[in-house]
Amino acid sequence: MLKPERPTDLALLAGISISYASEILGGTRKPSRPLAIHIFQKTGWRHDSITDLTDEQIDLLSQIEPYPSSEAAA
Repeated sequence: MLKPERPTDLALLAGISISYASEILGGTRKPSRPLAIHIFQKTGWRHDSITDLTDEQIDLLSQIEPYPSSEAAA
């Protein structure tokens, strides 16, 4: 999938704020790796920070570092 065009689209699909989605899409903020993987799983768009990862690596990392992290839930 192509990069979401509107921050509202990314925000709704990924469950993040519109302002954070806007910063990610605009390149002013880099999402954490777990969030970048979550965005990919929800939208099919790979943020630059995970473009070099294979699908197998993404699957493994999503198990090791789930989004939201268990630390954030505590």
